[in-house]
Amino acid sequence: MNQAEITELTLIGRHMPRWIGLLLILPLLFLAHHASAQTTVPTTIKFDHIQTGFNLTGAHVLVPCEACHIQGVFKGTPRDCATCHMQGNRMGATSKPVRHVATIAPCDTCHRTTGWVPAFFSHVNVAPGTCLTCHNGSLAISKPNGHILTTSSCDTCHRTTAWSPAGFNHIGVLPGTCETCHNGTKATAKPGNHVVTSESCDVCHRTTAWLPASYDHIGVVPGTCETCHNGVTAKGVGGSPTTQYPSYSGHVPTLSWISCDSCHNSTTTFLGAKVHGSVVITPGTCTSCHYRASHEGSGTQSCDKCHSTSTWNK
Repeated sequence: MNQAEITELTLIGRHMPRWIGLLLILPLLFLAHHASAQTTVPTTIKFDHIQTGFNLTGAHVLVPCEACHIQGVFKGTPRDCATCHMQGNRMGATSKPVRHVATIAPCDTCHRTTGWVPAFFSHVNVAPGTCLTCHNGSLAISKPNGHILTTSSCDTCHRTTAWSPAGFNHIGVLPGTCETCHNGTKATAKPGNHVVTSESCDVCHRTTAWLPASYDHIGVVPGTCETCHNGVTAKGVGGSPTTQYPSYSGHVPTLSWISCDSCHNSTTTFLGAKVHGSVVITPGTCTSCHYRASHEGSGTQSCDKCHSTSTWNK
């Protein structure tokens, strides 16, 4: 309001009741205040922080400007992790905890701006056998309660990329003592569909892998092969494709043979089976197993009219 408007309002106020004057003045004061406020509204300024050479990523994007630029001072703002994330820093940023792994490496060597964890520690230059210095349950993850009993260093079995899979060195383990660890708690044990046996794991298995397994058939009663070789417990003709040992769909019909060992005379391989001679084959029934894809001459005669059971070429 200018001086003339104020003078005019003053003269009007002298000739009317005071409350009427207030009613006239208040709207004018509100309009004047509103007009003044319109000229003082702050303007939002967009700024590309990458121009400063310090790109804001991860959690840094959400930090208010004044948290780093104390009292609006931009010059001299630290760009390194340690200056901001040190004990007693003026920014109030999270600092390295007391139980942190002893290191002089910058924060971003292991951590990312998206979060402190997970952290990616480089084990380069870490002396072999010194894992327990950090992996003691205080500074870093240590052996769980159910771990195999051992005094060996972590790197004897584990790699720096992941705890599993672990490669355990079985040198020095006494034969027949597998179940001390392979009991289903400390290490993998026999599955529910395992061949029924009281033998130790190392009778059939090797320390490099569970399969293939070499089973000693000494003492197995002839004609009882299907007790295990049923496609479920061990490889066989029976079973289904979803079992551990699926059935062999290309096997010849077995109704004429009593047991696997009628034709398979070796306990080390299924190959080299001798079918003819193991049982009496009814003449003229060759096509029960031998299906002709193509053949010269008549297709009504049985194979044994021309061929012998020892070779096709007779």
